Amino acid sequence: MRTVAAPDLDALCVELAAELIGIVRDRQSEGAVPCIVLTGGSGGAASLAALAAHPDRDAVDWSRVRFLWGDERWLPAGDPERNDRLADDTLFAAVGVDPSLVHRVGAAGGDLSLDEAAEEYARLVAGIDRIDVAINGVGPDGHVASLFPGRPEVELVGAEAPAAVAVRESPKPPPERVSLTLPTINRAHRVWLLAAGEGKRNAVGDVVAGRPTPAGLLSGTAETVLWADEAALGTAG
Repeated sequence: MRTVAAPDLDALCVELAAELIGIVRDRQSEGAVPCIVLTGGSGGAASLAALAAHPDRDAVDWSRVRFLWGDERWLPAGDPERNDRLADDTLFAAVGVDPSLVHRVGAAGGDLSLDEAAEEYARLVAGIDRIDVAINGVGPDGHVASLFPGRPEVELVGAEAPAAVAVRESPKPPPERVSLTLPTINRAHRVWLLAAGEGKRNAVGDVVAGRPTPAGLLSGTAETVLWADEAALGTAG
């Protein structure tokens, strides 16, 4: 695992944005349509804002990038608490994306139930040949996406595991969500873990020590990167 450190979350996400832009640009130069898994929370917000503001942003043809989400909150479409709304208001507001390549999880109040939305998303994700980068915010308890320690969703690790599952009674509100499973995230070429703030220090320590928290169970097929600020690493002055 490679570790990238920076003084704070904003500085960290500037570095993350630069590396992600380079990866996407290189894949597009090969004729590929890169696939990125986005995350929510404070890390997701900062990384999306950094991408939108980066001076090399337009080196990427954003209309030829496929977007997924590691998880989504089961809320109505357009709700400000949904992770896709976060992307809409930051990166997608600044660049031109192809709506057919923006794969949103079904929304509450629509035609699908929570279970049907999870099944639909699982089928879609399972049909995508390659995930280039999966960005995962790390929670204070070591959770990633909506995969929380001690929960049955974390046990879905075999070849028969669905690509995505419905989550009920989440420890964090809202209680209902859709989440990618560990095997799906781990088939990404690069798995990135993003953690900032003193509250993430124990979770980062678990990852570094190889303890089997959800975050510690993630590993990309080519590379795993821990992006952490000084407070999360315990190196702040």
